[in-house]
Formats: sequence, C-alpha cells, structure tokens
Amino acid sequence: MDVKNTQLCVVFRYSLVVGLLIVMGACASSNIPAPNTSETESKISQAEQAGAQEYAPLELRNARKKIEQAKQFNEQEEYEKATRLVEEASVDAELATVKARSAKAQEAVEQLRQTIETLRKEIERNQRNQGGSL
Repeated sequence: MDVKNTQLCVVFRYSLVVGLLIVMGACASSNIPAPNTSETESKISQAEQAGAQEYAPLELRNARKKIEQAKQFNEQEEYEKATRLVEEASVDAELATVKARSAKAQEAVEQLRQTIETLRKEIERNQRNQGGSL
C-alpha cells in the first residue's frame, strides 16, 4: 500500500508540474502584443516612391498583401501570425525599394555609357575633319 501511495504522489506531482507548464505556456503566448503596422506601411510607401510599381511589382504586391493579412489577424487577435506577416511585409517592401533603386541606377549607368559613346564619336569626327582640312 505504501508503494502505491508513493507512486500516486509522484504521478500527481508530475501531472501538476506538466499542468502548470501548459498554463504558463498559454499565458506567455497570449502576452504577445499586437504588431504596429505603421512602420511597415511607411516602408511600402517608400518602395512606391522609389518606383517599385515599375521595377519590383511582385515584391510590392507581396508586401501589400501581407500587411493586409496582418491587419486581419490583428482584428482576430492572432498577434503571433500578425507579427510574422508584418515582418515579412517589411522585408518585401525593403526588397522592392532596393530592386527599384538598383534598376534606376542601372538605367542611369546605361544612359551615361550612351552619352560617353556619343561624345567619343563626335570627338573622332571632329579630329578627322580637322586633320583633313589642314
């Protein structure tokens, strides 16, 4: 009898500890605050201003979609999912901005190359004309 009581006490203690851990885990996950979407929305606006509609439309569309989904999860008080989507939307918006700026820089480089080539040809033509008239 004594052994059975000891075993029951041990099982009860383990059950109690496991139960407390589950309750504490549930409380900890419910303390996640609602994410603030304004910073990410600002990054999306910056991407738009950088020309992401033209140069990175997929990334921009993904950022917009994820921020809207995050808002829905906020309303449903599913803050963990909302936080993850806000973070993903932020990364997508930053990527869209970088891609747009990179594409614009590449265009500027190409325009400079064309200008340099035009100037080089004009210099060569002027040198030929000066050489032939002397």
